[in-house]
Formats: sequence, structure tokens, C-alpha cells
Amino acid sequence: MSFWSSLSKSWLRMKIFYLFLLLFVYILLLDGCGVATQKRVLVTPQNAKSLDHNSAFLKAHMLDGRVYILSQWSVNSNLKIVSGDGKLLDANREVLANGSFSIPFDSVAIFETNLVTTSPEVMAMALVTGASVILTVYCITNPKACFGSCPTFYVDDGPNQTLQAEGFSSSVAPSLEAKDIDALYRAKPTGKEFNVTMKNEALETHVVRYVDMLVVPRLHGGRVFVTPKGEFWQTTRIIPPHHCNGPEGDCLSQIIAFDGIERKSLADSTFLGTKETVELEFDSVPDGKVGLVMAFRQSLLSTYLFYQTLAYMGSSVGDWYAKLQSGNESIRKRMGGIGQVLGGIEILKQDGSNNWIPVTQVSETGPLATDVRVVPLPNLGSGSQKIQLRFTKGHWRIDYVALALLDKKVTPQRLSPYMVRHDAILDSTAKNILIDTSQVLVTLPGDVYTLTYLLPDDYINYELFLESRGYYMEWIRDEWLAEENPALARMMFLNPQKALKKFAPEFKKVEAEIEQQFWGSRYAR
Repeated sequence: MSFWSSLSKSWLRMKIFYLFLLLFVYILLLDGCGVATQKRVLVTPQNAKSLDHNSAFLKAHMLDGRVYILSQWSVNSNLKIVSGDGKLLDANREVLANGSFSIPFDSVAIFETNLVTTSPEVMAMALVTGASVILTVYCITNPKACFGSCPTFYVDDGPNQTLQAEGFSSSVAPSLEAKDIDALYRAKPTGKEFNVTMKNEALETHVVRYVDMLVVPRLHGGRVFVTPKGEFWQTTRIIPPHHCNGPEGDCLSQIIAFDGIERKSLADSTFLGTKETVELEFDSVPDGKVGLVMAFRQSLLSTYLFYQTLAYMGSSVGDWYAKLQSGNESIRKRMGGIGQVLGGIEILKQDGSNNWIPVTQVSETGPLATDVRVVPLPNLGSGSQKIQLRFTKGHWRIDYVALALLDKKVTPQRLSPYMVRHDAILDSTAKNILIDTSQVLVTLPGDVYTLTYLLPDDYINYELFLESRGYYMEWIRDEWLAEENPALARMMFLNPQKALKKFAPEFKKVEAEIEQQFWGSRYAR
């Protein structure tokens, strides 16, 4: 008698089968280059069960606090209404009515659903919950390290297409829609036609109003930099630091060139808001208006805390977003409390008594693409000068620092894409949407758009910048919902100082591995 036939109980056979299957899948994940990917799975309302194990639903969180919960619905794009069967709840979540309803879009604060609909109007306003569709091994290991961001933009730097910008990273809700300017500092166009690849690489909905190229003429041998306020300055003189000192000692080699070698540190183990200081010294600073040039990006600390906050919101995440959409300024300030404590990069200079005084600060949301900015400095003086940078430990990665003599403020020329491809296929509809600011382009996980611009004839003499506007919506993972804790969610908003102390040990447990897990979980086809 064979071994298999000797196993008389069917449950035992099934158990062994699944053990071998699990082992087989694990071996496959370890094989090859070791980068796990996800397959794109988009479903229609008719196939909703393939996305979520619960019944399909659409919640319409209203501006007045009420909520419609629909089990079957349809969208009339012309009339801008959602119609369906379900129930209406009041602000206290007591049932007001059951039946059929027609809901105007303009009365809705936010939609919430557990499926991907075919309606871009709904998706542009929808939180997707229960989004654990073929999670990678990295996301299973640590759901707070799942790849996430806003639209990512890839540009030719000569031999390769590299990630050079991420759009509107802090715009995590429709009410936070904003524009973002990113320097394509390493772009190397080889002709008048210039391509920018825009990707949705996360479990998110991206809502893009426009993506324009800003081109600015360079002076001979110079560069052009943009300030945090969106002013563009030509410069022909850049002064590198000759000294850099941080808590770890000499850090000059890490910030002397824009080369991907970053000055970074680990977060504090007791308080995630603990500050550190880096001191820079410059020789031969010229008279005139100067600015501090910085290439920098955030670490994954703020991303982790954002995901943790969503997890603690749990099943009430739609209610929180609805309050944000309703224009509640108190909610908006509270939701930004963690970010305010973490802060940006503060710039300090010495006064006549050699005391360090704050001058200004710079900040840019996003852990993916390194941004390049110039921060004008008032009355720095000439000769040898010292500058300090003060910021939260483990929160910032600095690739490059220099001083620049700001020669002339200039106005860029704006270019809209003249051709758009979606997955390598010409898409005139997408192009028309991107050049009409009254409309938005809604992209889903795995979408890839190639935007082509026509540069000036003497394109080699121009600096290139990308201006994008829009917002994005995170898809709420099942694994996050399991951690629902209203008390801790309120702590995040009402007492961010206490929250950053409480969660320091938890973040330190994953800090060493979170980078690999994050980049390994990008959403791919």
C-alpha cells in the first residue's frame, strides 16, 4: 500500500497538501533576484467578490455628517449622481430610512467602497478598503512597510530612466489637492521630444489634474534652482562646503556631490521627534544674494506613522476623511500634528555674538525622489561662513548641500504634453484631460502613462522642472483594519508628542528592514 493511500483521513491529506504548497510558494519568493511583485487585479462591480470576501458596498459620507450605505448602485456621469438601494444613517449612525436613493456628487464628502468601480467620478473620491489583493511577502511581513506614494515620474538621465520626481506627496485627500514643482536636475534630453513616464506603483488611486513641464534658460555654465515658494533663480557660481560635521563626525563626503550617497541617521529609540544638528562651513562666500542649495528627501518614518494612523482609524477611516473634506479646520490641523512635531530642516546662522539663530526652514514630503531646492538666505555676509541644519533624527536624508550666488530671478515657460500614451498606446482622451484643468485623470495601481513634451530648439540650454497638481487616496489594507484603536488614533491627533514617544520602540523594531520591504513591494503587472 502506498504512503498516500494509507492516509485515510481527508483532512490530513489536505493539510499536507497545503504545507507543501506553502513551502513551494516560499521557495519561489526566495528564488531569482528576490524582488517580489504584485499582479494587477482590477474588478468591476459585477465581479466584486473577486476583490473582497465581504459583500460589496458603497458608502457615501455626506457633508452634513449623514452616511448612505448602498449594496447595489449605478452612476450617471452626465447628471453626476449615484443611485442605488440601501439605507441612510444619521450623524449618530442611527437608521433614518431604507429604500432607493439618488445622491448628487456635490453633496458627498467622500465615498468608501470595497471594490474598484468602473466610474472615474466615484474613484476620484473613494477610499478603497479591504485592499489585500495578492499582497507581496514584504507587505505580509510588515504591512506598514508596503510601498506607497503619489505619482512617480521617471526621466532619462542619459543611459537610464530614473525616478526623478514624485508629485503632490502631501495631498492625501481631495481637500488637500495641491501643486508640486520638482527639479529634473539629472535629466539629459537628447532631442526636442522629451518623455516623462508617470506610474502608479502603489495600492492607491491617483487623481491628476495636470502635469506640465517648466523650462527655464540657463546662463552659460550655470544652473537654475527653484525656491520653496516657486521662484526660479539663475546662478553661475556654486560654492561647495569645505567642512561638514554631524553627531557621527565628518560628513563632508556624503553631501559634497549629488550622487546618491546620502547623509542619514537612525531615529531616536525613546522619542521619534528628537533633533540633531549638522554644521557646515563655507569659504569665500561672495557679496550679494545667496541661497542654500539642498538635495534631500524624507526617510520612511513619516510614511510608517501615516499608515499606523490609518490602521488605528480602522473602520472609522471614512468618517475621519469626511470630516477633513467638510472643511473642518480643527481636524485638518490635528491630522497634521505629527508632521509639525517631526518638522522640516531648519537653517540657522550665527549672529554677531556667535549665537545660532533660526533663519528659515525647508521641507518636502515624500521618501522616494530626491528633491533639489534653493533657500534664499538673508544677510549671510561674505568670506568664511558657518551654517547649521537642525532636524529630526532619522527623518531626513541629505544628498547634496552648497551655496549659490543668486544672479537673476526668471519666469519659466510652461509646456503641456502634446502626446500621451497609456501602456504604450496613444491615448488622446488622457491628453485632453491633462490639458483641461477642469478635468482630472484617475489612475489605478499598475497604470503607466508616457507624457511627451516638445522642448525649445536649443533645449540643451534649458533647465527642466515638472509641475504636477492633484491628490491621491490610499487603499486601506485588511491588515491595517485589524489594528483599529480609536483611543490611539485620537492620541495621534491630540497629543502627537506623547504618540511619538509611545511608538518609538515599535518603529525601532522595523527600522533596519523597512527600506528593503518598502521598495520590494512596489505594485507591478
